[in-house]
Amino acid sequence: MMRAEESSKDRPVKKKGRRALRIVLLCAVILIAAAVFFAPVLVSSQWCRQIILNKVNGLVAGKVYFDELSMSWRKGISISGFNFRDSAGRGQVEIKETTARPLYGSLLRGRISFGEIIIDEPRIEINPGVQQPQKGGVPEGTAGGGSKGIVLPVEVSSIVVRGGSLKVAGGQGGTIEASGINTTMTVSFPAGGIERSLTNLAVWAESGFEDAQYMGLKFGATKLNIQMQDGLLQIGNFSTAVNNGQINFAGEADFRQEPTMLVRTGPMQIVKGVEITDEVTKKFLAYLNPIFANAVNISGSVDFSCERFAVPVSGGSQDDIEIIGTVSINQLRLEASGLLSQILSLAGITRRGQDIVISPTRFVLQDGFLRYEDMQMAIGDNPVNFKGAIGLDGGLDMAVILPYTTRGRTVKVGEESEGTRIMLPLKGTIDKPELDTAGLLEEQLKGQVKEKLDEQLKGKLEEQLRKELMDELDKLLKP
Repeated sequence: MMRAEESSKDRPVKKKGRRALRIVLLCAVILIAAAVFFAPVLVSSQWCRQIILNKVNGLVAGKVYFDELSMSWRKGISISGFNFRDSAGRGQVEIKETTARPLYGSLLRGRISFGEIIIDEPRIEINPGVQQPQKGGVPEGTAGGGSKGIVLPVEVSSIVVRGGSLKVAGGQGGTIEASGINTTMTVSFPAGGIERSLTNLAVWAESGFEDAQYMGLKFGATKLNIQMQDGLLQIGNFSTAVNNGQINFAGEADFRQEPTMLVRTGPMQIVKGVEITDEVTKKFLAYLNPIFANAVNISGSVDFSCERFAVPVSGGSQDDIEIIGTVSINQLRLEASGLLSQILSLAGITRRGQDIVISPTRFVLQDGFLRYEDMQMAIGDNPVNFKGAIGLDGGLDMAVILPYTTRGRTVKVGEESEGTRIMLPLKGTIDKPELDTAGLLEEQLKGQVKEKLDEQLKGKLEEQLRKELMDELDKLLKP
């Protein structure tokens, strides 16, 4: 009887406890639902926007700002009026609007995934030549010594860039400008921090631009296929119109190597019929032949076939550049070249109304020097030949071979010269070439002695013996 009474007393207590637990759980569900429901409103508020800006600006070496941040479960996240300025003055990014659609369920798998990110009208300016001031302690604009690494791996099924522009301001390297950039890519960032992203980043992209300019080269509409995986960047074969001609290229860069080189190992005609401008001459051709130094009002077209191409894109120096190929120039005209005028005056050649043709010349650019054995420059039917080395620092160690022999006989293009042609040393620098004319008379005398003796020996000695004697005499006459 007593047990029955005690049991009946415990039942209301248990029922009340269960009811309270249900109420607590219901309240928790309501609060979570409310938090989820009102999360977009909270994220889109000015209060949250300011908190995010403060946090981001404490992590990066620069200043980040955006006008508006909005979030919607259906439309995703949108940021408008984005602006970033590097504290060292090396870069600036402006984006009209960015829209991202996160896949929230991916967080349960320990990843951050986006279905699509659309970037409208980004403007990027980079000034790599600006040096960041050295200060003690943490660089200005950063907290904890720099940006934090990415904690979770990130996947983006699609990044679409629409109507972008790029400007990379260079010093001696010139300025790159491109507009109408449109890109579609898939990106996967690894876990472990930003510092590992280049060697572990995976990218598949179709990109292009409407027009671009670089050191006097004007590019037309261009499409590129780019892949990067396990630190290896690959650029697929592409062709584009440049200065009424054509440039072709394909290559790869391995970011696991130091320095990182953009390499093209197979043969390819990279340049075909590209018209020459004053800027192209100043930036490129001045290192091919010193006659182009200080020349103006230049016209003509250049062809270039490459056997080996390796240029550093990260780390390294100009001494790491390695290019082996063949170059030729047609219908060349130029003015105000002091060296060419001096050569023509010595050779007694008038240039008026005559096109210059540079015959196909194989060259090797290695260890900071461009070398070739024979570059023939035909001015009308008069050949002027060059050989030797040009340093990327501007130094010259060359020789010029004039179109007449030591006995004053004129040599024409395509004809074999009867006798030794006059050769003069060419020293100095690209900007101030120094043609050594002091030894001109001496060279003529040496040549005349050699030719006179050669004539006297003709018919008196066997051909092989005569040749050997003349070779020995030639060695003795050389300084």
